Amino acid sequence: MFFPRRRFAYLMGIVAALVVTIPIMAAQKDLTKTQVDAISSRTTVVIAQGLQKGDIEARQEWNPGSGVIVARSGNVYYVLTALHVVRTRDVVYGVRTSDGEVHFVDDVETHDNIHFFGKEDENLGETIKGFDLAIVKFKSDKNYPLAVMGKSQGMEKGEAIYISGWPNPEEETARRERKFSAGNLTTIVNQPSGDGGYSMLYDNQTRRGMSGGPVFNSSGELIGIHGRGRAQDNVYCIDPKLSAENSCGIQSLHFLSEVELAKIPLRFKEPPVDLGEIEKLPVDDVIENIYEEFTFDKAALLRDGPSGGCESLLLGDPCP
Repeated sequence: MFFPRRRFAYLMGIVAALVVTIPIMAAQKDLTKTQVDAISSRTTVVIAQGLQKGDIEARQEWNPGSGVIVARSGNVYYVLTALHVVRTRDVVYGVRTSDGEVHFVDDVETHDNIHFFGKEDENLGETIKGFDLAIVKFKSDKNYPLAVMGKSQGMEKGEAIYISGWPNPEEETARRERKFSAGNLTTIVNQPSGDGGYSMLYDNQTRRGMSGGPVFNSSGELIGIHGRGRAQDNVYCIDPKLSAENSCGIQSLHFLSEVELAKIPLRFKEPPVDLGEIEKLPVDDVIENIYEEFTFDKAALLRDGPSGGCESLLLGDPCP
């Protein structure tokens, strides 16, 4: 079909405007380090076994870890963490949210509140077949923000990576403080490791206790879960030489695939990040006495408190 020159130029102008406008609307802008920290502070949680009175004095081994809130269904929240953070079964766990409240997770009377995406080696549990990932659910009527799911596909070496978690202090103390570590992506491998499914390396400084914590990109989107620090005593992930200078994690895309395979009915928050709503929420990034917060009477909790276990994590069955 023939168009007059003026009409053709007019139509081409419209097309050009559309070509320019659409990508700008779809693009997710990079956030500042402070803005990503604001997101991480409100979505990162502490996960630890409940302590009984006298456990700390008796020098019982106790290793709290980190996690991130990724989904919600009614008053049930779902926290993504590392499998090895919640490896101990038949205990009561506590999940401390950003407002300082500890939510109890019953794994004694029901195993429906924790779902593993891997399995520890039957011998000593030194290796994990599958993914070093787990979901923990807790109940609350409060409104907690969810991490926005992002994509690690197409990321390149040197891109900004942010990790949030609650590390153990270097000195023996009851005080804990959330750490926000900025760094850069070192590499992403196509084939996840046979031990834990690790597939991304980054140069962020991490410490014990940050395992299970979220890995964010520069847009404040969740792209992975931190699992291990730098290699020590021939314990490494992916590659011994790279692991000597890098920490490592599991890409969230593998988690999403596992959720789909397991037919777990979860809905996740998609980009972009609503920074305005997140920054309005209060946050408590310091625990003055972590032992005090996680010490509770397990028997009384199981007797008097709701376990949150009557809903099936896998099938979403309603409580009777």
